[in-house]
Amino acid sequence: MTSPALLLTFISGLTVAHYAAARPLEVDVLKEINALKAALEARDVPKVAFSARLAKDGVYGNFQDDITLTYNAVITNVGNAYNPTTGIFTAPVKGLYYFTYFAHGGRTGRIRLQLKKDGTMVADIHIHPSQTNSADNAGNAVFLELEQGNQVYLTLVANSAIWGPKQLFT
Repeated sequence: MTSPALLLTFISGLTVAHYAAARPLEVDVLKEINALKAALEARDVPKVAFSARLAKDGVYGNFQDDITLTYNAVITNVGNAYNPTTGIFTAPVKGLYYFTYFAHGGRTGRIRLQLKKDGTMVADIHIHPSQTNSADNAGNAVFLELEQGNQVYLTLVANSAIWGPKQLFT
């Protein structure tokens, strides 16, 4: 008796697993999937990822105008698509990108951040000040289809603020 093949496919790596005693047709399918995996791995596709945080000291914001946040403590910047001086991510290649962002407001008042793609808001977080809370947290995430050269950045909206710890660990 043969057991059925179990195929697991993940977009970001094409991983394949199967049980023993696969039938000839299943073996052919596995060979094709492994050939596809090898072809994908052989492509010269740039790897892009970044992670950064705001390293200010305490409350940051309450400006009269909107500003682009510059995350000045870069943790990872594979492909150097994020510019910590300007706070702008520039897509090096066409593709589907995932952005996530969070904010903490330790008695900062209103929190308002807008994720923008080429100047147009695509995601937003907005927390009104509370008399009963000593701190508020907010976050959002979005998948964006970007063309090469599209720019993505966060705007701290006028008259809002966030908390920026100077150091995470001492």
